[in-house]
Amino acid sequence: MATDWDALFGKFDDAGKEMLGILKPYLPALAREGPDLFEGFIKHFKDQDWAQIDALMYKKMTLEERRELENQVYQDARDAAAAKYRRTELLKNIAFKVALRAILLVLAG
Repeated sequence: MATDWDALFGKFDDAGKEMLGILKPYLPALAREGPDLFEGFIKHFKDQDWAQIDALMYKKMTLEERRELENQVYQDARDAAAAKYRRTELLKNIAFKVALRAILLVLAG
């Protein structure tokens, strides 16, 4: 049975959507493999040991599931780089405005 991800994501707040997005590539393998794999997954998830999660899950995932996980990693890296760029540009813009304001105050006073 195919999962309606849009309907599932619609049931969560922003934090839940973010967490579900992180877990989404692993969910089919977890459902297929059962409690033993799930316990290991939860143990590493609590420790936030993503390298161990990947090592544990990768061998249980299908080729398509692995590709989805890899695509998510690449997309997350691109998103993080874009967010860093936006923050840097915002900081430059704010610093410029503060410096300009200081210069105008000095010239006016």
